[in-house]
Amino acid sequence: MLLSLRETSFYAMENPFVLLDQRLDRIETLVMEMKNGTVEKPAPDGYDIIDIDEATQLLGIAKPTVYGKTSRGEIPHMKRGKRLYFSKKELLEWLKSGRRRTRADIEEEAKAYILRKGSPFRGNPSY
Repeated sequence: MLLSLRETSFYAMENPFVLLDQRLDRIETLVMEMKNGTVEKPAPDGYDIIDIDEATQLLGIAKPTVYGKTSRGEIPHMKRGKRLYFSKKELLEWLKSGRRRTRADIEEEAKAYILRKGSPFRGNPSY
């Protein structure tokens, strides 16, 4: 016996077990998706705090390297007791800050500079 959405919601209002069964089905589906890796775990309260294991995966470097960088103050981190925590956002910004410019980037900056300031070769006979 298949019920329409309207009939199901009406029936659920009369029978709380139907509503409970629907919610359990949704929870089971979410748990299976999380288990299969198709859904990322939501961060509690919008925080992006991760532990050292997640940081090593994000950065793609070994745990001892992360410990070394934190002890030398090279990597943004937080410490509570004996545990290290990291902001995912800060780690990504830290990674991007070490980005090397490509030749195309440098050429584009040179063109923009010449357009803005003018060519040093124009009108100067000594060049």
